[in-house]
Amino acid sequence: MAERIETRPVMTYGQIFVFWFPLALMWLMMATEQPALTAIIARMPNARVNLAAFGVVFAIALVAESPIIQMLSAATALCGHRQNYELLLRFMHIMALILTIGHLVVALTPLYDFIVGGLLNVPEHILETSRLPFLIMTPFSAAVGYRRLWQGVLIRHGKTWVVPVSMVTRLVALALVLGLGFTRLRLPGATLAAIAIAVGVTVAALAAAVLNRIFVTPVMRDAAQHETVLGWHGLMHFYVPLSLTTVVFLLAQPVLTFGIARAALPERSLAVWPVLTAFLFIFNSLALSHQETSIALLKERPESAGRLRSFTTVLAVTLSALMFLSALTPAGTWWFQGVSGLSDPLLELTRAPLLILSIAPAILTYKVWFRALYVGAGRTRVLAEGVVVYTVVMFVLVFVGSQTLPLPGVITAAASMVVALVVEIGYLLARRPGTAAAPRAISQG
Repeated sequence: MAERIETRPVMTYGQIFVFWFPLALMWLMMATEQPALTAIIARMPNARVNLAAFGVVFAIALVAESPIIQMLSAATALCGHRQNYELLLRFMHIMALILTIGHLVVALTPLYDFIVGGLLNVPEHILETSRLPFLIMTPFSAAVGYRRLWQGVLIRHGKTWVVPVSMVTRLVALALVLGLGFTRLRLPGATLAAIAIAVGVTVAALAAAVLNRIFVTPVMRDAAQHETVLGWHGLMHFYVPLSLTTVVFLLAQPVLTFGIARAALPERSLAVWPVLTAFLFIFNSLALSHQETSIALLKERPESAGRLRSFTTVLAVTLSALMFLSALTPAGTWWFQGVSGLSDPLLELTRAPLLILSIAPAILTYKVWFRALYVGAGRTRVLAEGVVVYTVVMFVLVFVGSQTLPLPGVITAAASMVVALVVEIGYLLARRPGTAAAPRAISQG
């Protein structure tokens, strides 16, 4: 008698939306953090210098944490059972120690002057303003890594509805620190922002740990006979290329600072750039939330791949259309002037780069879809290759543009980022997993 094969119905768009929406809410809440910070800084003394200093600090802090950013995707893909979870947690302990020590070495030695003043060519007064905030950000990498690991475990086990709770605690802590600092303490804006971030990420990591212990750890099962139990070699083979995608990508972000600092209107452009990228991240965050949705559902419901692909297209078009409308209507001016608190000379520099950047959310949505396919298929090396392509293209464009075009650095940076994203998505499209191979790979462990 032939063995009976059980099949499950393809997920509806409503079911995909219900799974995705809590993750989108989490990312959206995270996206509100930077606009809140820049809005406070813009309303404090010496706003232009502190905005520029905060942009420098945040860019370098992101590079410092880059090796553990992919903990969210890794945990979502791998932590279907206890053995893989415990191995990934041990790996996170090691990475937390290494990254914290590395951050302190940079902050407390002449390395900081070499990186910020030498490599990035940031003006001296901005460098000095950024020094203490960078030191305050020391807990950032470890806290973000643990939070993303435990959130990934919650997502893999279908607990997406509790994931935003950790972000709520982060925002509450951030708001309390910002409110106290703005009304009672006389701190430079960049320093206050760094304190708020450090407190917020630490509180969020603790909240994610508690949620994981309540909802997942007590019921997490051991590996089934057909599932892969990773050893250190298997974990490194999967995680190192995946991590390199973020390391290289975030290393590329100071490249934009490098270009902005060498182009026309460097101080104004450096002040505007973090405000623009914070606004862009509101739209990009909804795209990024789709990555873990796709990884988890392709693992558990591979028969729904077609519906997920269509959902990707709708999301991509919607996000870029909304951002494009914000650039063409008074909504953009209201945000940058009313919410972000930019002065008129800085506000003038937002319109053109905002129009250029409006295509980025659509490109990123397709990018995270292909990333989910590659992660599910275990082909993380291709992702590392793609981000190298992105970085090389962006470096060439921002370097040549800043030296040859009579444009403000913020415009050159926006155009370089978008073109590099287009080239990267083209590379991922060319190397995409085969339709027959991918479902077999993603059904493993």
